[in-house]
Amino acid sequence: MGLVKHEQIEELPHYSHDALFFHNDEITTGQLNNKTEVKIHLITGQFLYFDNEHGFPLDLRQTGLKERLGEILRKFDLKVPDIPIEGVPLEQLALFRNYAIRAKRVLELFRMSLSGHYTLVHLWPHNFDFSVEWFTGNQDEQIGTGISPGDEKYPGEYVYMNPYPFRESMISLSLPIGFWHTSEWKGIKAEWSDFAELDDRAAASKLQELFAIAKQNFQ
Repeated sequence: MGLVKHEQIEELPHYSHDALFFHNDEITTGQLNNKTEVKIHLITGQFLYFDNEHGFPLDLRQTGLKERLGEILRKFDLKVPDIPIEGVPLEQLALFRNYAIRAKRVLELFRMSLSGHYTLVHLWPHNFDFSVEWFTGNQDEQIGTGISPGDEKYPGEYVYMNPYPFRESMISLSLPIGFWHTSEWKGIKAEWSDFAELDDRAAASKLQELFAIAKQNFQ
């Protein structure tokens, strides 16, 4: 879906042209060119290419998905992504939905506390993490705040906050939750399970506390 979106819209700052969104139990590209939407419904297990009030659905539990997807994309002179495309069981979609509902809600609450320059809450198709980026407005200075379902290195769900460019002296600051992560990427890392007993507003407030510390990177 990210590749299909990339092909249809102009390049946007901070790779937003590759980003997806989560709304109403669906992973979606959002509306493209005022008439097109590509989405996956996580409850029904259906993929839908919707263009100008004409729908082209696929059942993600079926076989031969790449061939059938290719038929749809070629109708619109789009490339078929050169990647493996396999069926996804409803159980796996349900697991992602459970994670996505709260992660998106907490990040949206956190986003409402920001001021200045910042992005939408994006869903990144590579690792399926949600993030919002905030910018100082001075060159490339920014803070990325995200929630990941886990990746190759960290299998569990976790929160990250990355001030960039990172000042090494930041690691001397104490944190109300989590720890300073300094290998491969630099910033704050906290287990998402540490937020489990907090309601959504309290979880967003905890992100705001971390963000206030992360902003000291630019002082």
